[in-house]
Amino acid sequence: MDLRKSAIGNGYYRLLENWLVPLLDRWNLDPNHLTSAGVGLAALVPPGFYLHPVAGFVLMGLSGVADSLDGVMAKKRGRSSPEGAFLDSSLDRISDFFYLVGFWILFRQEGHLWLATALVFAALLITLMISYVKARAEALGASCKVGVMERGWRTVYLLFWALVLCVVPSQRAVILWSGLLVYLLLTGHTAVHRVRHIRSQLRG
Repeated sequence: MDLRKSAIGNGYYRLLENWLVPLLDRWNLDPNHLTSAGVGLAALVPPGFYLHPVAGFVLMGLSGVADSLDGVMAKKRGRSSPEGAFLDSSLDRISDFFYLVGFWILFRQEGHLWLATALVFAALLITLMISYVKARAEALGASCKVGVMERGWRTVYLLFWALVLCVVPSQRAVILWSGLLVYLLLTGHTAVHRVRHIRSQLRG
């Protein structure tokens, strides 16, 4: 499920194209600088969550915006390239790692750390699996546009999860555990769906 094709995604990318991109064009920023900024901000998410959930949420949001802007700016300037797409996709995996580690930081204060560590580690593995399966399928000539938790929607989900933690701090433990379990279910379903879909294509 492509975020760009949804009503939310369409509105979001129009906002970027009509407001933020013209603003950044005045500074003549290179799209690769935004890619790097997105990863740099993602690296600050864990310490941000350590300080306060609001800080983690804001940093994750800024990282996500920077990650979206690089592709939009490159396309607008006619500078989209396989190299840029490769770099962006590779660094996205690093950002995914830092986002989930940020939530793990919050679990450290809630007890049952061994269980939280195991589940966050599983979430990381499944997240990487989703991306790898798509990349491998496309390398073999198959298409892979299925699954509810593609990268854009994963980021939206994590931002929503963080926002709820900020808005309802009194229920922090419940929100942390339920948010992680739902993430595991949705990403797990996406990974399995993609594997089945691609296998059926490759079998002919």
